[in-house]
Amino acid sequence: MNTDMLYSLQRVERLAAASKLVRMVQMPVRYVYAIGFRILRYRFGKRGVAKRTMTFFGVPMTVILPASTDIYLTGGKSHNSEIRLAKLLIRQLQAGAVFIDVGAHFGYFALLAARLVGAQGRVVAFEASETTHAVLSANVAAMPVVQAHHLAVSNQQEMISFYEFPVLYNEYNSLDVAQFIKEKWFQESKPKRIDVPAVTLDNFFASSTLVPDIIKIDVEGAELKVIQGATELLRRTKPIVVLEYLSPERHNQDHQQAVTLLRELGYQAKSIATDGALVSCSDLNAYLYAQHVDSDNFAFVKE
Repeated sequence: MNTDMLYSLQRVERLAAASKLVRMVQMPVRYVYAIGFRILRYRFGKRGVAKRTMTFFGVPMTVILPASTDIYLTGGKSHNSEIRLAKLLIRQLQAGAVFIDVGAHFGYFALLAARLVGAQGRVVAFEASETTHAVLSANVAAMPVVQAHHLAVSNQQEMISFYEFPVLYNEYNSLDVAQFIKEKWFQESKPKRIDVPAVTLDNFFASSTLVPDIIKIDVEGAELKVIQGATELLRRTKPIVVLEYLSPERHNQDHQQAVTLLRELGYQAKSIATDGALVSCSDLNAYLYAQHVDSDNFAFVKE
């Protein structure tokens, strides 16, 4: 396990838990610029700005502010679930491993995985948004172990409609925007529809020699379709599958079906502990209630 990288991640964790005042004192120029840009320039112009930053794992990365402001300020994704996911990858991904990133966004986890798997490993990243993929592609251009594909991942091979939000909300880009209609921000940030080719993981890896060690799925509600399109891959291999699971209050029927399908394929659910270790979790809804959260990343392991 890379203890130096875990130590560096602790700084992200500390800054994430700190007050706004502490963050401003720690990084005054960046903090004032990022917050000022969002409040003043973005509010009126609705146009993002590309900024280069250094990640906690020592790889430079471009983000488009005001999206990914946390990476720009701290060098990492700062939500508790994302910090624990980073720790899981640091624990589990060894040199030579294969990491599949479905919904890679600007490439934060793809870049972290590339750093962990080294020259003999492989990272395959999928991003459906055209504008977001352009940033992802530029971020991984200097890393030959990473393949960045402008493709959606679903349960059928076909052209599909995909919805891109303005940059402030582009982490919500999705196949289905109905889930966001009641959100206050949705009324002022309507998405643009694009057509994009979709692939299934089964077909994509049918003729590949790559055997995935971890598949991370972050597709804003389309997790079930991704799993449905990967059943053959998951039957013949046994990667750890990481996906977000929502509480029943957030209409999680598709997430429940995705979990049921994974269990039928021989997988057991695990929560991700604060140190990145995996802990058996038989009731995901009860776990969310106990943690007082309405969503979290869970890992599924074939035992």
